[in-house]
Amino acid sequence: MLPHVPVRPISGRLSRCGHSRLLYGLTLVLAIWVLSPRPLPAQSPDSGPDCNLAEKRYDNPFADHSGWRMRRYQWHAFYAVASIATAEGIHRATRLPRWASAVTATVALGLIPHIRNGLVLRRYPINTLDWGFDLFNRAAPIFVWSGRQSDDWKARTLAATGYVAGYAALACYSSP
Repeated sequence: MLPHVPVRPISGRLSRCGHSRLLYGLTLVLAIWVLSPRPLPAQSPDSGPDCNLAEKRYDNPFADHSGWRMRRYQWHAFYAVASIATAEGIHRATRLPRWASAVTATVALGLIPHIRNGLVLRRYPINTLDWGFDLFNRAAPIFVWSGRQSDDWKARTLAATGYVAGYAALACYSSP
């Protein structure tokens, strides 16, 4: 029989923490700011998918003022590899678990730039399919991590197939 260990409710522990009220307040302000109605740039016209992945397109991955041209599938590979390298760098620098590093890199490279440039700075119109593709493409470290978790070839095949299927479904909607 296991000994009884009294457990205090989490609310008691949080109320003693001085930072919990600050965190709650900041979360509330952020939620109100994000959810508040305000005029957004015009939605991009639904011109349909563009599946010419060999077309050269311009993008500026590191700065707002400079970039270069590559084929669309090359941009996709570039961003997926950059996300994997970023996740690995976060893991090695912070010793976070690999899954947490993968999620951090995915959000940092796939979602934050769109929030900054699309919603905050209003530099381009909102295109949810493009944003969804970018978020999925930058999620490559999550698929790599989940595939490496098991020595079973079926698990690795499932992770790789899931990524390729998602890529195939969304690639025609990407902007670069």
